[in-house]
Amino acid sequence: MRILILNGSIHGSRGNCSVLIEKLRKTHGKIHWDLVHLAGNSFNKTLIKKIAAADAVLFFTGTYWDSWGSPLQKFFEDGTALEADPRIVGKPAGVCVLMHSVGGKEVLSRLQGNLSTLGFLIPPMSGMVYSLSGQLALTTKSQHSRDFWSLEDLNTIVANLVLAAQTHIAWQTWSVDRKNFRKKWIR
Repeated sequence: MRILILNGSIHGSRGNCSVLIEKLRKTHGKIHWDLVHLAGNSFNKTLIKKIAAADAVLFFTGTYWDSWGSPLQKFFEDGTALEADPRIVGKPAGVCVLMHSVGGKEVLSRLQGNLSTLGFLIPPMSGMVYSLSGQLALTTKSQHSRDFWSLEDLNTIVANLVLAAQTHIAWQTWSVDRKNFRKKWIR
């Protein structure tokens, strides 16, 4: 099983997303992980080949002013040509959003919507938000702490990505303008 991690955090290999990614990779040693920190990497043929070769893609990002990181935004802007592309249509995608205080759930929902529109498959229980407040709540003995996402929930995301990657369906796609989608249309 090959899972590509795309780290969309503005901090790349130096931030909280990177720490969490390393914990995840150590926990699931039987999976062949490929990792790209989008900060400092451009959208190019090598990245497209990595996406195509992966059985599933797992996106990580922090929350920045109610949105995902600018490297991930650049990925979407430059990767518009991947919409309905056979290399991604039906490919399972998971999302892990980190947030210091607020806004992460909205980012998760919007991200999953964008990924689905591009053509990725969003399996059940394949997205989560890990927060500082959740981490602090999990250190208490409160009965309410069970309702916060925890690091163990990443195991569910990985398990569901693996299961979804074993499913093959001949998905239908809509037509996409592949030649002129960047042309000026206002005259």
